[in-house]
Amino acid sequence: MNDTEFHAEQMALLEAFNQRLQDYAAAPEGATLVELAQQFDALCANPETIMDDAPALVYRLLTIAPQFTEAFPRDLLWYLGQECLHFMPDEEIEMFTRLDEQRRAALGEGVEFNWLEARAAEKGLQ
Repeated sequence: MNDTEFHAEQMALLEAFNQRLQDYAAAPEGATLVELAQQFDALCANPETIMDDAPALVYRLLTIAPQFTEAFPRDLLWYLGQECLHFMPDEEIEMFTRLDEQRRAALGEGVEFNWLEARAAEKGLQ
């Protein structure tokens, strides 16, 4: 998996979460999140800004609405880094560090790397 493919996979995670957030914001109990939902929508429409805009936006969302912390894709928290890492326990950060090192090594060797399979193996799911 090269960097472009990895970025595309992370964008797919963001878009899937965005759909859940949009659905929640449209419900009566989600009225306080309408502005954030609009900002997530704009972010999904402009994927080239993800690394600049998403970390602060995710941090705001998870601080204002901590109920989304468990639902937010862990891979995406890792990918965005910065203040998003505050929502991950140390063990999870260590696991994603190993996965990223494996991905980079495979990329350097020209070997195919399947992030999802490697993550499942790290979690002992295979």
